[in-house]
Amino acid sequence: MPKTSRRRPATLRLFESQFPQAWSQYHALVETCDRSGPLTPKTRELINIGIAVARKRHGGLVAHITRAKRAGASVAEIYHAIVLAIPLVGLPDALDAFRIAKQHLT
Repeated sequence: MPKTSRRRPATLRLFESQFPQAWSQYHALVETCDRSGPLTPKTRELINIGIAVARKRHGGLVAHITRAKRAGASVAEIYHAIVLAIPLVGLPDALDAFRIAKQHLT
């Protein structure tokens, strides 16, 4: 079973407690996808930041910023991942992500 964190959103903790098998299988899928190719953890997290920006997943953005930092990504690299999303998602969405990132990087 994946380790739990007090920092996870309440809805996620509730889902995990009510559906532990589904959560475990989801987590196993994530781990399988992570191990399926040559990308480093840092590169994977920077890509996930871009995806979170594009999908407007603010909780995911925070989670992937945290994981990217843990994987050795610099603040500049994290901001660059957000900037790269501008042509695809537009400046307003990227600025929203930048605001969220700034709160978690300072």
